[in-house]
Amino acid sequence: MLWSLLTELAQKASEGEKIQRPSIQKNKKLNPDMIALLQDCWSGQPDMRPTIRRVRLATEIALKTKGNLVDSMMKMMEEYANNLEKLVGERTKLAEEANLRAERLLFQLLPKNVVIELKAGRSVPPKLYDSATVMFSDIVGFTKLCSASTPIEVVNLLNKLYSEFDSILNKQDCYKVETIGDAYMVVSGIPMENGRRHVANIASVTLEIMELLKTFVVPHRQNHRLSIRLGFASGPVAAAVVGLNSPRFCLFGETVNIASIMESSGEGERIQITDSSKILLANEYPEYIIEIRGINKEVNQSEFTTHWLVGKDEEYFKKK
Repeated sequence: MLWSLLTELAQKASEGEKIQRPSIQKNKKLNPDMIALLQDCWSGQPDMRPTIRRVRLATEIALKTKGNLVDSMMKMMEEYANNLEKLVGERTKLAEEANLRAERLLFQLLPKNVVIELKAGRSVPPKLYDSATVMFSDIVGFTKLCSASTPIEVVNLLNKLYSEFDSILNKQDCYKVETIGDAYMVVSGIPMENGRRHVANIASVTLEIMELLKTFVVPHRQNHRLSIRLGFASGPVAAAVVGLNSPRFCLFGETVNIASIMESSGEGERIQITDSSKILLANEYPEYIIEIRGINKEVNQSEFTTHWLVGKDEEYFKKK
């Protein structure tokens, strides 16, 4: 059969008839060098056809290397791209985790609504709140305690104490503004207004703190009992975010100043409140027990009536 085919081809060539060439279908699996070699072999011009030695050499090279240089480069690029994609995914995950940690830290330093505005690139304008209650606390004899303790012992004490305070705050609609040393500042009614509920929130917080101190143990001085002064005031307060690189949420106004004086002019293990706070509690939340202290001359160098918050009658409404 092969002989008859060769005879037929030779006859057609002698008669000058154009000989048909085989067609090669495009296939990605075919080696392009082998295709070029085949086409050279059936060239119509004898001097363009490769020698047997060249055919053998080209065939050995083609069979020895799987794919040409472009194929090898494409494979390397594919492996590099896959590795790069994996690396980018890992770095993206790390960046997202870092962003979440930074966001959680921001929410601890600033009110939630303030963080949302700042993240959106918007400024937070100052705002005046018509009614809020501000509270301050201070450890009595803290300087003396520090002088008899190591810095690490003081830090451990404050961490333990303020962690307990924070747990109490979480039960009420209150916001911790800042802690400076042994000073602890809290507000209710800011940044979220809550009607007149702010005074009851702060009153409950101060009473719970006093209850906590009955069982609180100083880590490095088991027999030492902490004494804390507490004071709060109610009234209008201005709030604003101060600073660009390290923004802080700050409170301003006479109510803040008076609340600070309520703490500093108070007594250990007692809660001193202003007349305005007393009136709000008496009118809206009569279950709180209040005793008059008297005239306080430290406020603006003028006479100022203050009171002691001494407790809460849990059975008050049952008696009515």
